[in-house]
Amino acid sequence: MPPLNTEDMENKTQDFNAIDLIDFIWKYKKTFIIIGFLAAIISSIVALVMEERYLSTVTLYPTKASAVSFSEVITEDQSVSKFGEEEEAEQMLQILGSEPIRNNVVNTFNLMQHYDIKEDDEFKNTTLAKTYSDFINFERNNKGAVLIKVMDKSPDTAALIANHIAGLFDSIKNNMIHQRAYPDFEIKKLKLEKLQNEMKMLMDTMSQLTSLGVVTNEAYQGLTEAMLNAKDKETKDRYLKKIEMTEKYGSVLHAFQVKVEFLAERISTMETSYEQAETDAHSSISHKFVVETATPSEKKAYPIRWLIVVVSTFVSVFLAFILLLFSEKIKELRQR
Repeated sequence: MPPLNTEDMENKTQDFNAIDLIDFIWKYKKTFIIIGFLAAIISSIVALVMEERYLSTVTLYPTKASAVSFSEVITEDQSVSKFGEEEEAEQMLQILGSEPIRNNVVNTFNLMQHYDIKEDDEFKNTTLAKTYSDFINFERNNKGAVLIKVMDKSPDTAALIANHIAGLFDSIKNNMIHQRAYPDFEIKKLKLEKLQNEMKMLMDTMSQLTSLGVVTNEAYQGLTEAMLNAKDKETKDRYLKKIEMTEKYGSVLHAFQVKVEFLAERISTMETSYEQAETDAHSSISHKFVVETATPSEKKAYPIRWLIVVVSTFVSVFLAFILLLFSEKIKELRQR
């Protein structure tokens, strides 16, 4: 008989292993059936007594711009109709998961009682925070939209909480913007008032010079011609007095004119900046596009009872298989 090569020996070993495995399963088939049956019965009972949860979802997109721009030239990123991108979506997720929103939702819906957490529980806040994160979460989908997902034993409550959180996003973000923008608004307000007061003082001084007969450089030539063409001495003396005052204070008036023109440009720029700061500090605009609001779900999202039964039964049988196989191997090793 020719000797077996290495490949033939490996094939025979595999055949024996497969046969041994089938024999092993057949040997303990009743055990596996009983364990599977018991696991199915127990998991079915557990699945039936588990509290049902309903899922409601709000779909949002953040806006690109966080304020209304008063600039005459508005870039694409400053447009209120521009959808936000990854950075804005990440910011939205951070705000939605922030403590102010969580505290507002907890107080508004009395979640401590709703989640059956006792007030005298030593770790009630920790339990509440964990339960909140288990049933309320925020994520991005593959389209870049932000999803607010709320699971609750009441489909109406789940929808109410999800929509409430979506509504809170704007107020929380506006408050954050206001806190930062208000000091800037106050500073620009003071600067604008200072410039306006300075302009008023200049205009009052120029009015006083004008009342003394001082005229601008443009009007000086016409004043001279009017004096030369005057027919009576009284009129000529009046023009002459204005000419003398202009020659004495005309340079001052001209300097004030130049300063007024420069100041007018600064005031115009500051007024635009002031309006922008005032809007940022006081306006409450929307920072989101609502694609889909939450509605009460008609079907439960949890538990999926058939899946619980199937997985539990499979895991129980598989663990039994591993344990029995391990037990058989120990027996085999002891017999050697």
